[in-house]
This record gives sequence, structure tokens and C-alpha cells, in this order.
Amino acid sequence: MTLTRQQLFDITSVSITLPLPYFLAVWPYIDNVYVRKKTRGVTRGKPAYELWECRNRRKHTPSVAPGTNRPSRPGATCLVGLKLVWNHPREGEERTVTISRYSPEGHSHTLDDMDKQKRNSAVREIAGKAAKTAQPFEVTNAMMADPEALAAIGGKYLSRMDVKNAAMSYEADGARERRERAMDGERAERWQAKGDPDHSSNGVVPLTGTPIQAATEGSAPSANAPDGTGASPARADPATQPTSQTQASEPSGPLPGPLTATTLLLIDSQAGFTHPTYWGPARSNPSYETNVVTLLSHFRSLRAAHPGAGPNIIHVRHSSRDPTCPLHVDDPEGFAWMPYSVPLDGEPVVTKEVNSAFIGTDLEAMLRATGTRRL
Repeated sequence: MTLTRQQLFDITSVSITLPLPYFLAVWPYIDNVYVRKKTRGVTRGKPAYELWECRNRRKHTPSVAPGTNRPSRPGATCLVGLKLVWNHPREGEERTVTISRYSPEGHSHTLDDMDKQKRNSAVREIAGKAAKTAQPFEVTNAMMADPEALAAIGGKYLSRMDVKNAAMSYEADGARERRERAMDGERAERWQAKGDPDHSSNGVVPLTGTPIQAATEGSAPSANAPDGTGASPARADPATQPTSQTQASEPSGPLPGPLTATTLLLIDSQAGFTHPTYWGPARSNPSYETNVVTLLSHFRSLRAAHPGAGPNIIHVRHSSRDPTCPLHVDDPEGFAWMPYSVPLDGEPVVTKEVNSAFIGTDLEAMLRATGTRRL
């Protein structure tokens, strides 16, 4: 099944079911329309689900700050709400997501109205990557060279300021990744200096140059762009071409060194972190869900291909001591795992009560017992 943005906008009470990788590929092109309202984990055998509502459903003052050209949003004029159910996969089948509209009426506005109010995350990511090697005005001109293609992915009202803001966000994410890679390199040098047999023989830098890094890093802007800036306008609706977004989840070969020396540590992947007010609206990693699904898929594929000798997967969850926190054990919805990262049999779970996962837990002993060298 292939869907356009308009079809995702016009979802009715008749549900549609999509493979999880495809859903994660197309949703960024429509996320300027909806905002997550509620997340519920797996309870009593029922699948987890999320409730999303139209951005124009929120109550706010329809005003514009003086001196700005941003269009005002009408207050609470659209009552559309969606329900996303994360289905349990049957043995040998791919996991799916079912989308349906639980509100009786459709949108009170058009998709074009929402594109005018806010740019979707897919357009912002394209602009941010391109602006890494070109000036914002060059990227804007290049993307607007094909207005029909740009409008098809939700970028009809893209401005130079949008590109500039996207570039700043993309650069911030890149700086964080560079710091992490530098830390990995320093650890590798220390291992080599100590004569560690798992690393000194081949100069392996943990997670550097491996399929894991390739899966979590964004691809570089195309060098074959018509204007030479690396910003190539899309020629078709990417919502109908999900394959490029999901290829990273396919194993491309074994990790260097013993597989058992590598451990994937997933920390605090819990529904409580989606609470709409407790943590605040800002997010430091907009691609978190996609990255987690990609990493889990790759590691689980390696474990299936190497029974008893594959990499390790450990899940860490937080049990807050504050009874008002969404991560308190008495709040089953918030304490539950995110639906896309529920531990499977054979994947240990560590429960912590403080920020550090090593305090008051057996995590260190578990890592030493498995001979973990790459985390």
C-alpha cells in the first residue's frame, strides 16, 4: 500500500493498517497536522495505542506577535482525533500500525492550511541536511525550483527562515553525534594502549564504521543536486517511496570482533516521557523513535542469525520515587514501555530509581558477565 499526504489527512473511521517501517517513513510528512495527546502501553494483553489530535484542536489565543508575518492559528476549531494501535506481530510476520479516526467529523480546514501554519519534520530535515553545505537562500531557491514537488511533500510555504532554523537544529544534532564519536575514539585508544585483544589487533573504534552507526546517522546531502549545493528538490511524494527510509534496518554484515562483546543498552524507553505537560514540549531527539526501531531490528536480526553468540540487548527503565511523576510504578500507563521497544524473551530488564543505571542495580555485573566491550 502506498499513501499520499492527502490520504493520511483524510483518514476516516475506516481503519488502515501499515507495516511499522512504512508508517515511520511516511508519518514525518504529515506530523505538522497532528500532535500526540496520549500514550497507553500494553495492558492485559491488549496492544499499545496512541491518541493524536489535530493541532487546531488545542485551545490558544488566535493572535500574532507584532512585527511577524506568521499566520495565526484559529482556536479549537477542528475536533479531529486519530487512534494509532501498535499491533502485536504474529510469528514470522512484520509488526504493523493501525490508524483510524475516532472523531465523528473530518477536518474543518484543508491540508494546505496546515502546511501554511507549520512545516513538517521531513521537509525540515531535508532543508537542514542541504543547508549543511550551502547557504539558506541557496537551499531555499533550490527546493523551490520545483514548486509542485515541494508542495507535494508539504513545503509549499517554505521560507528562508525555515531553512535557517532547520540548519541550526541539524547542526546541533550533528555536534552531539560528533562528540559521541570522539568519545568512542578516545575509548578505543585507551583499549589499544592497554593491549586489549578484542580491539588492539584490528583498531576497531566502537560503533564507528559499523552498520549501527550507518543506521543512526543521517545520509549526507546529494552531491549531484542540479544547483551543486547538495539540495535536491524531491521529484515525487516521498510518502509513496518508503524504501529508502527503511533500508538501514536491514543487517549489512556482522559487527567487528566478537558479537557477544557488543551490547545495545536502551534506557528509559517508557510511555511516561510522552506526557504532554510534565516534561515540557521541547524534544532533544526528534528521530528517537525511528532510531530505536532501526537499532532493535538490526540487533535482533543479528541475534536470530547467531543463536547464543549474537550481541546483547539490555533494557533499562526508570521507577521514579516521586508519586506525581509519570514514571512512578503506580502509573501503569506511564511506567509501561513504549510500544515499539517492548523487551522480548531473552532481553534482560534493569530497573533503576536514580538517573544512573549503575547505582543500585546489577547492570555493571551483567555487562562484565557478557564480556561487553562496545556499548
